[in-house]
Amino acid sequence: MFYPYSNQLQTVAKSFSKGNFSLWFNKLIPLNNATKCKPCNQRGNDKEAVQYYESIYNGLKTNKTLKNLLDKKQRNQKQFCEFYENAGYKIINYQAELKTPLITGIGQTHPYEIGMVFDHTIGIPYLPASSVKGIVRFAHMLELIESDNLSDYRASNKDGEYIIESNLKTLVPAIFGGDADEEKEGKKKIKKLKGKVIFLDAYPNKVPDLHVDIINPHYGQYYGDDENKTPPADYLDPTPIKFLTVKPGAVFTFKALISKDSDFLLEPLKTAFQKALEDEGVGAKTAVGYGRFEIQRLADLKDKQLDGDSIKLIETKEKLPLDKMLEKLSFLKNTETGRILGEIVNNIEKELKTVEDKAEIAKAIKEKLGTKGFKKIDRKKDKYLSKLIDQLDKPQS
Repeated sequence: MFYPYSNQLQTVAKSFSKGNFSLWFNKLIPLNNATKCKPCNQRGNDKEAVQYYESIYNGLKTNKTLKNLLDKKQRNQKQFCEFYENAGYKIINYQAELKTPLITGIGQTHPYEIGMVFDHTIGIPYLPASSVKGIVRFAHMLELIESDNLSDYRASNKDGEYIIESNLKTLVPAIFGGDADEEKEGKKKIKKLKGKVIFLDAYPNKVPDLHVDIINPHYGQYYGDDENKTPPADYLDPTPIKFLTVKPGAVFTFKALISKDSDFLLEPLKTAFQKALEDEGVGAKTAVGYGRFEIQRLADLKDKQLDGDSIKLIETKEKLPLDKMLEKLSFLKNTETGRILGEIVNNIEKELKTVEDKAEIAKAIKEKLGTKGFKKIDRKKDKYLSKLIDQLDKPQS
């Protein structure tokens, strides 16, 4: 077994108890030897590589810092949606529980040949916005095929029938963007449209579990025989291939924003979302049942992966104290240090309960003011803000 990088990195890779799993998975895995370069476990066994990946992930997922980073990611998305909602956008927000294993990013380049997508900043599985948009578009196209109005945008050629996606009646250009038919001065032209829907990355509400799955192709020798001498017979040896999946039970949040004055897109988009998540599935191998979700109602969410505060937030649509404070800070200019001190800093102890929330607002103030402005305001409070940040950044025991 060897590590194909410097001694310093080898030391880090061998004791990777805290850190970003995506970094380790994509850059720091061990190989069995310098000749074959096959991924392996810590003992050089190339048959147990995926189980080793799972064990490393399990060791990292309990880190409290990871939970804090995921919470921050979700708060950022929430604030993003609220900002656009105040500007007149309509928000689609689904909580969906994973019912079958999820394979995301199976085609990603990886030494093991079967990859997986992890958020590169925090190292957990997620669904990129581009993937969400793709599967929702696919579901919408299926709805068009089943529609009573199919004849309005159906055409045919020598290859068969197809849907004219540029036809505005399909709503494809309006939702997803792309070519759109335009009639000007009696002539039909094609114009480019920007989609009126913003799709967001879909994150789990809690750090999810991974699961080792397996496919067992029986005819590998048949498919790999370029000379066509091997028949696809039952006596051929199966070749088990293991890979990582997201374990069922994880609850993901799916969000999309519809631009103002586009309310007519709301119901078609909801229909497509529901069909995509519950009927078609997300990710790879959906044809054999992977990636199926069940959209949750509020009654179903309790006692699952949302805590009490999250349930209350959905039911009442009230903002948490930290969210209110972050929003207030976002509307202040970085030159308004007096207001930041009086309206934000002086209310931290009164309005926020946890150390994590207090440190979060302290970090946000530092980002807004920059190092010089932050130090100036921090000195006035006997370095209260920097102490909060240091307290959160201390290694977890």
